[in-house]
Amino acid sequence: MRAVRREAGQATVELVLALPILAVVIMAFVEASLVGADQVRVSHAAREGARVAAVDPDPAAVDRAVAESGLSGASVDVSPPPAERQQGGPVTVAVEYHPESHIPLIGELFARLTLRAEATMRVEQP
Repeated sequence: MRAVRREAGQATVELVLALPILAVVIMAFVEASLVGADQVRVSHAAREGARVAAVDPDPAAVDRAVAESGLSGASVDVSPPPAERQQGGPVTVAVEYHPESHIPLIGELFARLTLRAEATMRVEQP
């Protein structure tokens, strides 16, 4: 009977020791999921930018299309420039984005991350 009394608080102590580690793992998983969602957004922005660049020679239209995808501060590179595009030729839009951290402390692990995507489409109008 004495052995049972000595182990009375063991489960509580184990929970207190394991709970912070479990919380950090869960927060890291949530932050990684949010970064994954940002990568999908970057891919979508590159595809939208390429679609606009294929039909509109205005570089500002591509920037607007990328901005409307929900990425503030994304870097956009379009090649070839509008003067060198030929109907039926390829136009490529590359988007780079530095995601914001969403969760304090854990987000700092992902602070140096740069998300990139590019999309290529055929030019419809010269």
